[in-house]
Amino acid sequence: MSARDPGLAFTDGALQFEAWADKLWDPMGRDVVEAAVLQPGEKVLDACCGTGAATLPAALAVGPSGTVDGVDLSTGLLRIAAANLGERGILNATLTEADVTEWRGHRTFDAVLCSYSMFFFSNMEAGVEHLASMLRPGGRIVLSTWIEGALEPFAGLILEAAIKERPRLTGVVPLPNQNMARVNSVEKLASWLSERGLEDISIATHPLTLTVDDAMAWNLVMGSGWRTLLPRDPEAIARVRREFMKSVGPMIEMNSDAMIATASVPRV
Repeated sequence: MSARDPGLAFTDGALQFEAWADKLWDPMGRDVVEAAVLQPGEKVLDACCGTGAATLPAALAVGPSGTVDGVDLSTGLLRIAAANLGERGILNATLTEADVTEWRGHRTFDAVLCSYSMFFFSNMEAGVEHLASMLRPGGRIVLSTWIEGALEPFAGLILEAAIKERPRLTGVVPLPNQNMARVNSVEKLASWLSERGLEDISIATHPLTLTVDDAMAWNLVMGSGWRTLLPRDPEAIARVRREFMKSVGPMIEMNSDAMIATASVPRV
C-alpha cells in the first residue's frame, strides 16, 4: 500500500470527489446532521469535513448564533467547501486545514460530526477519543461508517485492476479497510464505541444501492482513498483505468449500506 499522504490524494482528486456530492456525499452529510439533532446556538465540529457535505447543513441548523468548525487535511477539498459555503452565504462556519486527530479548537463543542472518515485515522481509537475529548460534558458525537459488504463489488474490482500494475498489493489489506472491518456491523460498532467510554449509544442503518455509469465509477476511484492504490506513472494509471472499466461495464451497482451512530460523553 502506498504511504502517500491521504490529504494530498484527496486534494489531487478533489474535483472527482465533488462529482459524487449530489449522489452520495451531500445526502449522507444531511443524514449525519439530522442524527445530531442540532439546536440553534450550538457549537459544532465537523471533523474531516471534506467539501462541506455536513458543514453546510450543520451551519444552517445552528443558525447565526451557533458556529461550525470544519477541519480537513485536504487543501483541495477545503477550497471547494469554502466555495460551497460562500454560494449559500454561510457566515457562521470556519474551515481549517489540519489533521483533526491532533487539532484542538479554542472552544469546547456541543456536538462533533465525523462522516465516513474515522477509518482513515492512523489510530482509530486514539483519533475518536481525541474528538470526544473536545466535547462539553454530555456533548454528543455522531459517526458514520460502512456496513459489511458495502462498496462492493466496486472495491474488489479496483484492487484487482491495480494489482496488475502493482503486484506487491497482492494480499495487502489497507489500513482503512482494516479499520472498517472492526466496526462494520451494529454490534461491533456499539461495542467499540462503548470501549471508548461513550454513553447513550444509538445506531441506525441506512441501506442504499447506487447504480452508476463507468465514468462516475472512475470518478469515485480518483476522488477517494482508492486513489492511493494507483501507480504514479500516467501510462500505468491509464492501463488500470482500462482494466477497471472493462470489469465494470457500462453500468455498475454499488452497495452503499451505511450506519450512523450517535453517542455522548459522560455528563460529569
